[in-house]
Amino acid sequence: MLYNWIQGDLQLVGVRPLSQYKLGLYPPELQELRKKVKPGLVPAYYADLPNSFEELCASEQRYVEAFMKKPFLTQWRYFWKAFWNIAFKSARSG
Repeated sequence: MLYNWIQGDLQLVGVRPLSQYKLGLYPPELQELRKKVKPGLVPAYYADLPNSFEELCASEQRYVEAFMKKPFLTQWRYFWKAFWNIAFKSARSG
């Protein structure tokens, strides 16, 4: 994954790449929104730590909309929120 980030195929922070099946579980408008951004090395959900699929969808939508308005600032904020949650709150993927 680090190689893909260096190559520019991944952003530092972003939505996770999904299989077609899992993408199909998302609402159609969020499916289209997710396709407008590159996937990330650090998942954006680590910043919000959603507890349900609905919260995950809302979290990803907020991230993508913020990223499309202010890419650098959004990456910066989400990276540090995710770092804090991983380092100090023991956040892990589930």
